[in-house]
Amino acid sequence: MPDTVHQAPWTYTRMLKELKGDDRYELRNNELIDMSSPSFTHQQLLQELFQLFYQFVNIDKKGSLILAPFDVILDENNVVQPDLLFVAKDHEDRIRERGVFGCPDLVVEIVSKSSIIRDYVEKKEDYERFGVREYWIIDPQNKFIQVFHLEGNKFKTYSSADGEEHLKAMSSVLTGLEINWPDLFGSAK
Repeated sequence: MPDTVHQAPWTYTRMLKELKGDDRYELRNNELIDMSSPSFTHQQLLQELFQLFYQFVNIDKKGSLILAPFDVILDENNVVQPDLLFVAKDHEDRIRERGVFGCPDLVVEIVSKSSIIRDYVEKKEDYERFGVREYWIIDPQNKFIQVFHLEGNKFKTYSSADGEEHLKAMSSVLTGLEINWPDLFGSAK
């Protein structure tokens, strides 16, 4: 679990005033979370994912694809930095110089040993609560991709790829986007 700085309550405004701009922090229910640097494997996966998503998104300029670190201000008390996020063309007014103010349409988190609970439980709950339409979890340790789609106000599994029965993870937000399991976790990786 990432280290938590216990000097609550924190807000986005307080973060901007008191913290260095190049440090990595998230905010959950007024609690500041110090984010550790990602691993080499994490960064390799992120680079590969970005390329796969970018090729698809850029075909007809579907919206903006943004890499971490970039703040997503869900509200004054909740700020995250997804590994990868997509904001549809219709919602690009949410993107400002300092961050995305409101929900991205799609977020991707790559799980690390220190972020298992944060990614699988806390962020999933938060993205669901704030209305993110699609949430991807990429788990390099278990070589698993899971895609959740928001139905009503609850996430439902939309697709998954495990390298055995299922080899493609598909998006509901970016219709037609498929990520092949071997592209991320194939034997050459």
